[in-house]
Amino acid sequence: MVLAALPACAQAGGGSAPVMSAKDAKAALFGIDMQGYVQETDADGAETGRGMSWRECIDPKGETLYETPAGVEHGRLRIDDEGQACFAYEHSGFTDWNCFSAARAPRGFRFVGSFGDVFVTTLVRKGVKSCKPRSDLIG
Repeated sequence: MVLAALPACAQAGGGSAPVMSAKDAKAALFGIDMQGYVQETDADGAETGRGMSWRECIDPKGETLYETPAGVEHGRLRIDDEGQACFAYEHSGFTDWNCFSAARAPRGFRFVGSFGDVFVTTLVRKGVKSCKPRSDLIG
């Protein structure tokens, strides 16, 4: 899937922080373990609540482990030239890339997809060397 890139000066939907550059995104998103929620919004983009909880661990090489209440999936992260965080997962043979503009947020990051989907982190742990599933994922 090809998604349109936002210009580097664009805002990551609703936040006040600018979208990260490719250099900043590479420095910030590899070697982390983050968890958060899918933001629910109304037609005007105003936050109306919290949707599904998720966790994504990204090792220093970009291999990921994505956990939701539905299960665990292995994935990969790459940062494109515009600084978008692009994820692909095992179920698609790592060929269907979904890209998100990433901006810093009070508790880590805010990821906004081209179709308006928003993932907000509530916790980010740095210095991760490898990723393993957690049995206590999300309560």
